[in-house]
Amino acid sequence: MVSMKDIAAELNLSRCTVSDILNNKTKTKSYKQETIDLVLNKAKEMGYITNNIAKSLKTGRTKTIALVVPDISNSFYIHIIKEIENLAYAANYSTIICITEENLEKENHILHMLSSRMVDGILISAVSSTQSLQDDYPFQIVCFDRAIENKKYCSITINNELSAYNLGKYFIEKKARNPLFISTSSADYTVQHRIQGFLKSFSDVGIEIPKKNILYDVYNTEMAYKCLHQIIESNETEFDSIALSTNYYIYGILKALKEKTRQVKALGGFETFSGYDFFDNIICIQQPEKEMASLAFLALLQLLKGEKAASKILDTSIFYPGFVK
Repeated sequence: MVSMKDIAAELNLSRCTVSDILNNKTKTKSYKQETIDLVLNKAKEMGYITNNIAKSLKTGRTKTIALVVPDISNSFYIHIIKEIENLAYAANYSTIICITEENLEKENHILHMLSSRMVDGILISAVSSTQSLQDDYPFQIVCFDRAIENKKYCSITINNELSAYNLGKYFIEKKARNPLFISTSSADYTVQHRIQGFLKSFSDVGIEIPKKNILYDVYNTEMAYKCLHQIIESNETEFDSIALSTNYYIYGILKALKEKTRQVKALGGFETFSGYDFFDNIICIQQPEKEMASLAFLALLQLLKGEKAASKILDTSIFYPGFVK
């Protein structure tokens, strides 16, 4: 591996001069521009690579952040990851991607691992609103998509309750009176507030949705298919519509409905999905993914600079038949 000493020997300069130039410490020095260019070009020519570990020991910073998400097959998180990774690259930060798979124990393991890997900060969509992020950590933390109930950390989220309330109003307009609500983890901050908002929209018109019509722990297309297939087969739960905490697994729902030749008055939920624009009867509450990612990254940068960062609640868009896109 090429060292600063090697570059200095090649150019017949002092190692101190080469170090100052390669570590961008030229503002307080009187180096000529031709000397700076000479060192930078020679370093590139010789394949010099900065030793970030050694550098971090001196500065206390690694210029590395971690992005902790529950799932990378969900297009919502894929879009978030891409946007943050691009922003991090532009700001000269490296990014580590970690996946919790909605598992609190795994999330704690990841956070413990990151504590020993000297990351400067993390952006996290936490598994649990009450049990995640319970320890003290040696890095800055910003939550996105999902907040923590104790509000210890800055968070960038949407107004889940209001968005779900509007979803429920659409269902009511479509004459739905007995919906299913199929969701992911009951510990998920977003799920809790989405269910609250959806139930309230029906309660406000005098309709109480039975507890058995609220289902949890559905995470993918296959699970969604099996869940709805079983409900229809058992014939124990009446429903006339289906709301989803995430449209990510909507194709499993569509498959079960088709096989059982069941019709529903309203269908849909949060997030767009691959091919959503080919359907004219599925509602999509679209989250501002790019804005969420951008604001979360900006908040983390503010914290890393020793500044304060404020939590933000973003607006959503809603698409459904008759609604102008």
